[in-house]
Amino acid sequence: MIPYQLIWAIMLLPLGSFVLNGILLRPFFKRESKIYAYTTILTIGLACAFAIWALVSLMRLDSHQIAIAPINWLVIGELNFKVGIIADQLSIVMAVVVTFVSLMVQVYSIGYMHGDEAGYYRYYTWMSLFTFSMLGLVLASSFLFTFVFWEMVGLCSYLLIGFWFHKKSAADAAKKAFITTRVGDFGFLAALMVIFFHTHTFDIAQIHTMALTGAFGGAALTWACIGLFAGAIGKSAQFPLHVWLPDAMEGPTPVSALIHSATMVCAGVFLVARAMPMFVMSESAITTVAAIGGFPCMFAALIGLVGNDIKRVLAYSTVSQLGYMMLGLGAGIDYSLLIIGRYREQRAAGNTPRDASAKSLATSGVAVVTAGVIVMVAILGLLLVGIPFIGKMGFGAALGVAAVPGAQRGEVVHDRGRRRARARCDRPRRGHGDHDLP
Repeated sequence: MIPYQLIWAIMLLPLGSFVLNGILLRPFFKRESKIYAYTTILTIGLACAFAIWALVSLMRLDSHQIAIAPINWLVIGELNFKVGIIADQLSIVMAVVVTFVSLMVQVYSIGYMHGDEAGYYRYYTWMSLFTFSMLGLVLASSFLFTFVFWEMVGLCSYLLIGFWFHKKSAADAAKKAFITTRVGDFGFLAALMVIFFHTHTFDIAQIHTMALTGAFGGAALTWACIGLFAGAIGKSAQFPLHVWLPDAMEGPTPVSALIHSATMVCAGVFLVARAMPMFVMSESAITTVAAIGGFPCMFAALIGLVGNDIKRVLAYSTVSQLGYMMLGLGAGIDYSLLIIGRYREQRAAGNTPRDASAKSLATSGVAVVTAGVIVMVAILGLLLVGIPFIGKMGFGAALGVAAVPGAQRGEVVHDRGRRRARARCDRPRRGHGDHDLP
């Protein structure tokens, strides 16, 4: 059984890497020193090992949740704001995914960022901050701190999209992503206000119980769910706030692989899965999730079919796959209503369900989230290694991006015939002085 202190360490280790790289090591080492990379890889590697240990411990428990007492943070009169983490199936699975993918990307980045002397330490410092923020988002036990880490993830995305800020296209893409996602975040903030006004708490478990028992319901619950989903639309690049993701590929390719393909864009899906006990108590909200999530499945895929920039094609593919994940959560209402019915039958019979139904609902999205993330991580792996002969498939040219010079920095890859035509145009001709051919 993993000690609860090590579950806290899963989140805090990347924060330590951020402090070391950005404050303590910077005065003593050059910008291009690989000490920044090694520090980041070591801390995230330890966090990944602890996350896997936590997952193994979790699977051995009948409750499928590790109890961790929260810490009192702020007391104002009768209001007590606490800092805590949830160690259930949904959170720990996402923690394993975030730490493992981040670890692989940091290792790959050692070679990718080689030669970028001015930005080497800056890159690993911001990547450490992003990993900490993403882990805080998936482990937070209250919607208030989920929102805090939600905004930190958005800040890291802005910094890393505009990493090469001397390029106007990168700077513009960073501003576009930041402003567009703020539109969705306004809905998230409004949902927090509605939730606190009606429940007087931000604790996720308490809010789930209130929603299931009917203490928090009606129009207030519906609008709270719609606000949460608005935040998810912005962060997961769903229609109509999908426009920022293709331009976000202006950042370094490892950033696109980690943040804008496998982790941050899944944060919106995670939020809906985490709040599933609230969504299933509002038919309008869950139907909205299914309807809006189903549209980008075909919409984004069709746009990607006609693209000629390989990284933008992958961005639209990501939007499409995230749409499938949202559709899966929205379409899970039948199973969720079955759990609700069982919960109410137990209460009517005088039995105490001990929040088992709430836990089942909170983790009912694990399969959807995990399956979607695994598919995208698998595609990422194909991209990074460039498997031979896979390019012969209909979409296979996209999978060779890592093996094509220039494609990793977002340049448009022209076909072989066009390159040959350019070579013929540049070839020196006969009868032109010193450039005569023999």
